[in-house]
Amino acid sequence: MKKNVLKMFFLSLGKSLLCIAVLLLVGFASYKISYTLLAKGGAGGSSSTENLKDIMDEAQTDEISKNLIYVADDKNKITHLMLEICNTKTYNMDYITIPVTTDYTIPSVMYRKLCQVNEEIPQVIRISKLLQYFEDESKAYGYGELIFEKMLGTDISYYTVLKQETYDNHYTQQKVKVAYKTKSSENNTPGPDGMVPVTNTTLKTKMNITVLSDTYKRQISDLGHDQDKIAEFIKDQYEGVASNLTVYNKLGYVEAYEKMDCNLYHFWGVPGKYSRKLFEVDTKATKKAIKYLVENGETYVQEQDLTAANMIRKSQVVSKTSPSPSPVSTKSSKSTKSAKKTNSKDLKIYVSNGSQIAGLAASTQKKLKNAGYNVPEVGNYTGKTLTTTKIIVSKKGQGEDLKEYFNNAQVTVGSVSKGYDIEIILGTRDANSR
Repeated sequence: MKKNVLKMFFLSLGKSLLCIAVLLLVGFASYKISYTLLAKGGAGGSSSTENLKDIMDEAQTDEISKNLIYVADDKNKITHLMLEICNTKTYNMDYITIPVTTDYTIPSVMYRKLCQVNEEIPQVIRISKLLQYFEDESKAYGYGELIFEKMLGTDISYYTVLKQETYDNHYTQQKVKVAYKTKSSENNTPGPDGMVPVTNTTLKTKMNITVLSDTYKRQISDLGHDQDKIAEFIKDQYEGVASNLTVYNKLGYVEAYEKMDCNLYHFWGVPGKYSRKLFEVDTKATKKAIKYLVENGETYVQEQDLTAANMIRKSQVVSKTSPSPSPVSTKSSKSTKSAKKTNSKDLKIYVSNGSQIAGLAASTQKKLKNAGYNVPEVGNYTGKTLTTTKIIVSKKGQGEDLKEYFNNAQVTVGSVSKGYDIEIILGTRDANSR
């Protein structure tokens, strides 16, 4: 009797587990099928030769990768959205901020497909509410990637989801004036027929864009150009993020990161305009802007001037054939020219040893004094050991003439020791130059 009862129990349990497995399989298959249908027919007129993307399995590294970065809080809300463009050919890094108050009308074909996933999804979606339109978070990020591809007019390589705490530690916001060219009737006067003509117009929008925080910059700079440290840093960071790109594939960017300078990262606002508190992306202008950044063949060599008009255009994003590379605005270029003429010998310099190698600060002081520089004192840096030397200046344009005395030193504007104009924090790379 006992055996029969046990047998019936295990048979019932087996059937129940089998039913659950079948239901899960059907749900997953439904997601995959609907996603493929969206990727194939989401945009009217899509070419049949376009590769069908699979957000679960085919996210991978590209020579010029476009990483959609979501920031989500614990209230099921998207608080920030950025597109990161990493160019492993020029070693440029660009970030485009997309306001989460953006309302976007999903194209009709894609919308009909999405209704098969969730029939209650509205055709006009707000970015901040993306997670509320889908039951499963990972599906929301996946379908969101497809939707934003249409909005931005570009393919997206993969997505990454950051926690609000991570964003607050790594990034900050800066108000800029985003400028872009578009066809518009705005600011035009009506013609004789009473119609307002549509012309090529430059529009400007005030926007808060995401930039790297000084703390995060220092954290990245402290990695120097050590690929092993960069790889470990990526692994540590990946423990706190969600992404459809594996950490193994992310490590494929280590060589490019090793050659990048975080002080030369560029930050942009997406073209568009506010209507009260809601934002509308100018899809045509955005597509052109991203195309300019992707096709840029020149490496950034100057820090971006965020006080000038924040505008992605050909005059800033130069091609390989351009005789005079100038990845930033004219205003920035002028200040850089004057920076080259600044003589640091007229300034007071403090040298601190960030290498933990005894005697490096004293030998550097002697070398600079012999070259005519004013270096009254040296000391020890109390932070982490640095690989690459930092030259911190109190004003933009200072310190450029000091770079020749160090191995790939980085010049940044920041706070320096009281009574000094420039502070040099020595890294281990300059130990061999004594």
